[in-house]
Amino acid sequence: MSAVTLLARRELQDSVRTYWFLVYSGVFVVGGLLLMVLGGAQSTVLGYRGFARAIAGLMHLALFVVPLMALFPAASALAGEREVGTLDYLMAQPVSRREIFAGKWLGVWGAVVLALAVGFGSTGFVATLRGVSPGLVLGLFAFTVLLATAFASIGLWLSAASPSTRRANSIGITVWLVFLTLGSLGVMSAFIRWGLPEWVLTGWALLNPIEACRLAVLPLLDSDANLLGPVGAALLASLGRGGLIAVATASLLGWTTLGLVAGSRVFRNEER
Repeated sequence: MSAVTLLARRELQDSVRTYWFLVYSGVFVVGGLLLMVLGGAQSTVLGYRGFARAIAGLMHLALFVVPLMALFPAASALAGEREVGTLDYLMAQPVSRREIFAGKWLGVWGAVVLALAVGFGSTGFVATLRGVSPGLVLGLFAFTVLLATAFASIGLWLSAASPSTRRANSIGITVWLVFLTLGSLGVMSAFIRWGLPEWVLTGWALLNPIEACRLAVLPLLDSDANLLGPVGAALLASLGRGGLIAVATASLLGWTTLGLVAGSRVFRNEER
């Protein structure tokens, strides 16, 4: 087996045994079941759309929880090993820094996706039995995975650049809060108050990975453009449904690429 595969398996096994895996999986299972109960109560009036709304509620939960779910284990992947001294032992083995970085990322990513599959999958399975389109459930799960992938890459970048887990987690929480609080409404407030140009507002909506994920999934859930907010509605009118989803997807993939490239470069430059 390759060094990357062995490192990824080790990281995956370590992650699955930690408390965060059980906690976040449990959050999605419990939250999803509660939402499905609510959807069952609404289904007497709305039919299967009651369960579709439950899935929409689960997606809003995902926008809040998934970034943290990916950031924390990724932020501790390298910084934690550096902090306790095991990173030096690992680098003394016949493996390159590139292989260590790739193995760590694959292991963390696999654990996060597995936790999402356990939590999101159970709710999605019930929803499909109640009439929600399997294609819709798979599409929402795919964007949830894309969001987790982007933040796992950002977290590993922070881990490569931080001397300790505490530092990496502190910066990660700050980054998460900035993205979360400065959504379209936060930037719109600045737009109104300080007269920022329109391109700043629309550009930030697509640059922000949490907002980009929201703009991608809402057109899948409902055709009502008003649910996207004024910025999203304007983007939907100019780009179309397919264009908006494609641009939002490109934003999430861009953050993934940036995190991987920058994090790998920072980690490899340590030996110089």
